[in-house]
Amino acid sequence: MATQARKIFIDSSVLVAFVDRADSNHIKASKIMSDLATMGYQPYTSLQIVTESYVVLAREIGISIGSEFLQSMLQSNIEILFPQKADLITAHRMLRVNRDRQISLRETLNATLMQKRGIIQILTFTYWHNLFGTYTSSLIS
Repeated sequence: MATQARKIFIDSSVLVAFVDRADSNHIKASKIMSDLATMGYQPYTSLQIVTESYVVLAREIGISIGSEFLQSMLQSNIEILFPQKADLITAHRMLRVNRDRQISLRETLNATLMQKRGIIQILTFTYWHNLFGTYTSSLIS
């Protein structure tokens, strides 16, 4: 269980806020990212999150910032998870079972990747449905 407590998934809302100084959560995101290293967390994210963050940053701030973000992600210790077809199948099943909960494919696929790696905490500034026993990290508070 101690290993799981040190794994954490980072959502695009935190990555964008960390880079974008005009974001209302920038200071909080900067502190969180600093705390991750000092507290010994192994950060994870997904290709989907990296792509989404790049698009938002490139559109909102500029292509050069988007490119710098991508380069930083590739050089960081954040492990990027890549979905396989089986992950998409699992996410699709979850969507069918939870039609009434209005869960997005993005959230379901990321929860699937988290479950596969034993990651139970997510850093996000947006609502999270607690799929597969995952929950929003207290570091966000």
